[in-house]
Order: sequence, then C-alpha cells, then structure tokens
Amino acid sequence: MVGDEQQSRQDLEKQVAIEQREADFRWLMADPRGRRFMWATLGDYGLFRTSFNHLPGQTEFNEGQRNAGLLLLGRINRLCPEQYGVMAAENAPKPTEPSNDQETDE
Repeated sequence: MVGDEQQSRQDLEKQVAIEQREADFRWLMADPRGRRFMWATLGDYGLFRTSFNHLPGQTEFNEGQRNAGLLLLGRINRLCPEQYGVMAAENAPKPTEPSNDQETDE
C-alpha cells in the first residue's frame, strides 16, 4: 500500500506540474508582450517560410527548427486558440502612410 500511496502522490505532483506549465503558457499568451515574443519565436523557427534549401542537410535542419515552431503552435491551438488571431492581428504589417512627396488621389 505504501507503494500505491507514493505512486498516487507522484501522479498528483506530475499533474500539478502540467497544469502549472499550461497556466504559465496561457499567462504568456494573454499579454501583448508574450504574444509579440511568441510571434517572433515562431518566425525564428521558420514556421512562416519554406524549409527547402539546395544545400545538403540544410532542409533537414530547417525542418527540425520548424518542428519546434509547430509544437508551440500546437500548444497555442490546444490551450488558447483565440489568442492566435489576436497575435496575428497585432503583428500584421501596418500599411504605411503616403509621404508628402508622393502623389495622392485628392
């Protein structure tokens, strides 16, 4: 019975650790700074570009990095899917204002 109690305690500790990690991730994604960091990280991992490269082994390396990005994207989709659209909108390129020396339609 002591073994069962110890196993139950270990299982509970493991579950608490998982729940804490998931709560930490939701906290990160709930803040604009966290979403900005995550967007940059996904980009750094090559999630938004092709992995193909003509150099031997480079495609495989790029796919390995991209896989890390896919793991993060999967976590976003599982834990806080509503934050992906917010993150994408916050980090979308903004249209530039025409400068004074450019012609306008006015």
